[in-house]
Amino acid sequence: MPTLTIRSDKPMMLVAVDEYNSMRETIEILSDPALVREIRRARREFQEGKTVSWEALMSELHEN
Repeated sequence: MPTLTIRSDKPMMLVAVDEYNSMRETIEILSDPALVREIRRARREFQEGKTVSWEALMSELHEN
C-alpha cells in the first residue's frame, strides 16, 4: 500500500473502508477465545467428514 505523510514525520496508510471493517471484524473474532475454540472444533469436524447437507439442516430446523 502506498504511504502518505501529511505535516508529520509519521508514515500513514490509506485503507479502503471495507478492508478496514474486515480487519476490525477479524480482530473482534480472534479476541473471543470461546469463538476461536468453536471455529477450530468446526474445522476439525469438517476435516473428519462430519458434515450435514443443506437439505438435512433445513429439515431439522423446520422440525424444531
